[in-house]
Amino acid sequence: MIMNLKRSLAYLRLHVTSFMRSKSGIFFVVLLPVIFMIIFGSIFGGTSTQKTTLAVQDMDQSTVSGNVLSAINSTGLFTVQMVSPAQNLTNYMVYNSVDQGIIIPSNFTQGLASGKSYISYYSNPSDPYSQSLSLVIQNILFKIGSNGTGTIYLSNIPVAQNIPKSVDYYLPGLIGFTMLNGIFSMIYIVPNYTEKKIFRQLSFTGLTKLEWLFAVVIFYLGITLLSDAVLIIVGSVFFGINFAVSGLGVSLIVLSIFIGLITFVSIGLLAGLLTRKEETASLIGNVIFFPMMFLSGVFFPISIMPGYLQTISSVLPLTYFIKILDDIMLFNNLTLALPLIIYMGIFALVIFAFAVYAAANKNES
Repeated sequence: MIMNLKRSLAYLRLHVTSFMRSKSGIFFVVLLPVIFMIIFGSIFGGTSTQKTTLAVQDMDQSTVSGNVLSAINSTGLFTVQMVSPAQNLTNYMVYNSVDQGIIIPSNFTQGLASGKSYISYYSNPSDPYSQSLSLVIQNILFKIGSNGTGTIYLSNIPVAQNIPKSVDYYLPGLIGFTMLNGIFSMIYIVPNYTEKKIFRQLSFTGLTKLEWLFAVVIFYLGITLLSDAVLIIVGSVFFGINFAVSGLGVSLIVLSIFIGLITFVSIGLLAGLLTRKEETASLIGNVIFFPMMFLSGVFFPISIMPGYLQTISSVLPLTYFIKILDDIMLFNNLTLALPLIIYMGIFALVIFAFAVYAAANKNES
């Protein structure tokens, strides 16, 4: 068989033209790898410094203890939160969902005068950065002691008896990931329904856009709760995930999922209304889906991201949803989660109303 190069080149030109007209093809082949490079390069490229919240209780209130705190601050690794000596440090850490803390005892300076003193380091051993941060603080104390002030020892103490394991930290993010299905599905459904006049056909039955949207939210609520229940069961049975949440905590989780679904389904509806073509909808969906998936703490802690990515993360609704689950599921901190639930609820009502209004006034002709 003899190959006709002219025919091959003619088809090649046709294929290139077809590809260049495909917005989704260009996105997946060219833009998506670039987005991944920017995100992963920014997070793991070593160009930024991770900051971890460190609760500090200085019972000594001396010049020497002040020098220790200045040395810790100078590393750029910590955001120091000073805790009043009258408070219980472990209660403060649990209440504020802080994994790292230190206590400088009242006899710190006096102990150094006799040759040695101690600082207590409270941490969550399952936190992936706990051990490395402990070594950083130990190194700081060693350098201070080597200047002739005396030896400073670091005592490592667990922050609580029921300590979340490393795998526990992934559960809130994965539940958050299931919430994104509402966005992605709606971005495809809306253009398809608009193009095929399905919305118009449904209107003949008397079904309004509000009623249709409410039914969609209830559907995704059922599917998401089922998916999340399977996640929790698999995680508990095979990986020992600790799901010791009170009855009120479970109720708040379900309420948060319902609020989250209203939010994300509404976002998907608004995005889907931007186009009548499914291919363009795919492009819009990917632009929304992937940054939110990687920048909201689904797979990576936000604390390891550079400042500008943390700023972007702070405006993403999925970030707040996962923070709510972190507070409830990891720390059983309902007090800290409740204001975020109220904030998410108000945001959900506003964007839901806007989505219904936009859908009702969409010209389908």
